[in-house]
Amino acid sequence: MKLVIFSGTTDGNNLCKWLCEQNFEADVYVATQYGKDVMQEMKGINIHVGRLDKTQIENILSHNTCVIDATHPYATEVTQNIKKACEEKSAKYIRFLRESIIQEKDNDFIYVESTEHAVQFLEKTNGNVLLTTGSKELEKYIKIPDYKNRLFVRVLPSVDVIKKCVELGFLGSNIIAMQGPFSIEMNVALLKQKKCDFMITKDTGTAGGFHEKKVAAQKANIKMIVINRPTNETGYNFEQIKEIIINMYKNIYEYHKFPLFISLKNKNCLVVGAGNIAQRRINILKQFGANVKIVSKENNDNISDVCIKAYDKSDLKNMFLVVAATNDRNTNHNIYIDCTRNNIFVSIADCASESSFFFPAICKNENFVCGLVSNGNYHSRVATKAKQIRNILENEE
Repeated sequence: MKLVIFSGTTDGNNLCKWLCEQNFEADVYVATQYGKDVMQEMKGINIHVGRLDKTQIENILSHNTCVIDATHPYATEVTQNIKKACEEKSAKYIRFLRESIIQEKDNDFIYVESTEHAVQFLEKTNGNVLLTTGSKELEKYIKIPDYKNRLFVRVLPSVDVIKKCVELGFLGSNIIAMQGPFSIEMNVALLKQKKCDFMITKDTGTAGGFHEKKVAAQKANIKMIVINRPTNETGYNFEQIKEIIINMYKNIYEYHKFPLFISLKNKNCLVVGAGNIAQRRINILKQFGANVKIVSKENNDNISDVCIKAYDKSDLKNMFLVVAATNDRNTNHNIYIDCTRNNIFVSIADCASESSFFFPAICKNENFVCGLVSNGNYHSRVATKAKQIRNILENEE
């Protein structure tokens, strides 16, 4: 099961840290370079930068993908694209839902349905405003009379964001470029220094610092304008998501693969693909005396006897085992289906759950052969452990 996370929030970052601690691997997609920069480097966590549309999201998914949507509660368009892409590709979708801490309407707050409604309210008022809703919809606020003097915008300290603020006409003295989290004391100090009468926020929950804003507004004796969440979503909190992931992988890797050592001498073996992974598999199979047939749509000068063509189920005739190592998920999946129907052992390079055997890291000398695989959660550590075992075998007397 391939794990894909759409992040960009504190929640997503915390989830990645937990996955790393548990030795899980995941592909994480964030919209901006800044989103990547605020995440520390984590083993097994591959971060991709760039905004993706629905079609681009579909291209990275398959039926064997589990998607965790940890995007912002107000990023409705992104969430809709992720949901639709998952439906198209039959991928598992899990919404990481940041819990609201607003239990009931507080009379000290002013609730509005959208940014547009917040602007309409402020157009009828006087007094300074601290905006804590980020830069995404900042252009909507310039309709407010005297916005250049009235509005103080707290945004992320990135070049692109600050450039946007300046282009919209905000004065340097009114741009507060800072990275949170912000304490109650920090919020109070900003409100008093800028002599604010209002603070605008979203229902960002605990992770978004809502409590600190609420208490600060009360201490500074100002009105807090809360933009309601756009939809009533259902989803799971952090602890529930951790349990889902653990159970999901437990079902896949409930039992370790039994280390059955068999002779491959003169056995017919098929490798589909001619990339780096396929090349390593081919070399190992030949070392153990297998008759290896190689099928690939692309050639590799480092691999001899490649049959240049697309895979066809007829390639499975008289095969003892098969390795699917193409860069195409659909092809690999079709090989899995065909091998399963024909009771042929198969290793699917990009999908452990579709593999009837795991292709091991080989450690050997003249007297001993060891094969090392993980239980599905420690792929990145197999190479390190194999190197240690090889050192032992090399020094064995």
